[in-house]
Amino acid sequence: MAVRIVTLSIDKVQTFLFDTISEHTQKSQMNSGTLQNIISSSRIISEDLFRMIGVEGNDGFFSGMVKEILLKCSGVCIFSTDLEERQIKESLRKIFEFYYREYDGKLFIKYLCFETEVASDTDKLQVIRKCKKRLKSKSCLNEVIRENRQIIFEPQYSADKRVWTDEKKYPMFEETINKLYSKVLTDNERYFRIAVIKADLDGMGQLFEGINSFEQYKRISEILSKYICLDSLAATTEAFKKTDDDFKLYPLYIAGDDILFAVPASYIVTGVNLCKVILREINDELEIEADYEEKFTISMSIGIEFTINREPIRYYYERVQRQLECAKITDSEGLKSMQPHIRICMNQYVFFDCIDKDAKPQSWSHFIHDLKILKSAESEGFKVHHFMYGLLSKITDPAVREHKLKYSNAVFYHLIPSYFESKSKLGEGELLLIDLLLKQVVEKKGRSSVIKFYDKDGRVKEKFEQYIRLLLLFSDERFHLTDHIPDYDVSNFDIQKKNIRTNVFNRVLRYLYQESLFNSVTSGAVDSDQIKKMRDLFVIDTKYKNQSGKDVQVYQTLRLSKSLLHQMKSLGADPDLDAKLIQLNVLKTKEKYEVSVETRKAGCKPPPSLYFDEKRFLDIAKSTNLWKEDYIDTLLIFNALNDQLIKYKILYPTTKNKKDGGVTKHGKNRYKNNDKNKPVYR
Repeated sequence: MAVRIVTLSIDKVQTFLFDTISEHTQKSQMNSGTLQNIISSSRIISEDLFRMIGVEGNDGFFSGMVKEILLKCSGVCIFSTDLEERQIKESLRKIFEFYYREYDGKLFIKYLCFETEVASDTDKLQVIRKCKKRLKSKSCLNEVIRENRQIIFEPQYSADKRVWTDEKKYPMFEETINKLYSKVLTDNERYFRIAVIKADLDGMGQLFEGINSFEQYKRISEILSKYICLDSLAATTEAFKKTDDDFKLYPLYIAGDDILFAVPASYIVTGVNLCKVILREINDELEIEADYEEKFTISMSIGIEFTINREPIRYYYERVQRQLECAKITDSEGLKSMQPHIRICMNQYVFFDCIDKDAKPQSWSHFIHDLKILKSAESEGFKVHHFMYGLLSKITDPAVREHKLKYSNAVFYHLIPSYFESKSKLGEGELLLIDLLLKQVVEKKGRSSVIKFYDKDGRVKEKFEQYIRLLLLFSDERFHLTDHIPDYDVSNFDIQKKNIRTNVFNRVLRYLYQESLFNSVTSGAVDSDQIKKMRDLFVIDTKYKNQSGKDVQVYQTLRLSKSLLHQMKSLGADPDLDAKLIQLNVLKTKEKYEVSVETRKAGCKPPPSLYFDEKRFLDIAKSTNLWKEDYIDTLLIFNALNDQLIKYKILYPTTKNKKDGGVTKHGKNRYKNNDKNKPVYR
């Protein structure tokens, strides 16, 4: 049976909502009606449109003439009718004229009408897809413009004639953006930090393309409309306020598959959790709709931007949109369990909130874990903000960034621990902080993990610097961004001590030995054998058998004090002068060294420190260009960390792990995930 299909959609929705927010948020922020106006603006593109058409209420242009509603979701309506085409076109033009004049061209109605046979649910589904496709076509837009050219091209003198008829109240929302202020966070009520969060559903097109049932298509559309709306945001906000009465939220708009709102900067994690709840509720209902053959899930991308409450919206709206777009285009990089998931972007750094151990260090739960450590270190007296600022200023120096050895030395020198030898909470907090920073530059290489500062094209990895900037922001005491981050229990440091030994000491020493003292100085002009011989004068990677008969890896080093290395560097890395200085400080001869080697080997002890071969040093240093200030810097860092590693093993010995089942002195199996501070993958 042939029926006429009518389709309408509101175009320029984001422009309209943006103008509404800008007008009411910036011009009259202290007006108590601001919230109500913004709420009504969101409703204009949904409920008001449906009432105007006549698919809701009794006063619309098609009231009583709608045969069947095929689709009704935010900003889109598709239905069938038996009206003549002339009557339909006349009503469509009136609806277009009303919206165009009433909202001064800020809302543009696209529509189409055609006749087709609709005999089954399959036909209805095909009609919906056909309508959506035609709405996006240029021919549809051109036809609407042609039919309404007289209205479109005549000057519009309409003032804001909107009549705000929505009487529904939302007491859980703040009336203005300025109401997000909290005395606990700052004394300045006029200027304070807020977090603007924009969320967008992903996979919608793929979801609807996979549906083969009209009824299912309709139900899923209703599910999405049910949760991506003000009522859903209000209900979720109210639930969060029950657990934390200080939580505040100001909605900017929610329509289509977009959610935009602001919260106090310290409630950024709560804001993200709110989006996660909405996504989970959608997917829970989609799971009920799915059959045994196919699973329906959608994902979400979130952009976050920090700003001042008084900043013009056009600035932070563009920035948060850039963050959102960055999240949407970021590849999952081969993560296995990416459905459902959330991508969260701040400062162009994208986190994944998903169940996959391979997501680290870009896991959102790892970031929350890192913030706990940051907060704990601050509470113990560690100057986190100063520490992060110092590191960032060093590695962003153009002269450092362009030189691989200078860059790695700048990072490692800054990350040499200063407090751990006192075995205090301050020292443990510092070690945990250094550990989380180094994890940002660790990559899998076969079965092992290695440090990499540069990508395959030789460019500095921006993620490391972006992460430091994030931690710098979150450590700024003025903004109180960690106030609502749970505390980290530093008493469980014992469980992390082996990982810290690997990340902070062993892996860095391996990088210095293989990269800084060999690969980074390798060039066609210098024979690699010469480079290795130069390194062997100062560091040798070797093994010895302990009393249990097991091989133990150690580094033999030439004992050079920190002050001596600094002195040689300040004198300009002069081989002749430096050779004399080393001879004055290293008294061990080759003969004494060889005797000591045999004695210590017989006693199952580590090999002794090296002796200084002055002749070989001068031959290599003068025939090559290896002996430079950067080389001395590397030796300084290596010696400092190697000495600290020895002390660390004494201060934080590992228990006899596999022999006694991995049981620690606390009676816990260290191979089980029993640490409440470890990141939880959700």
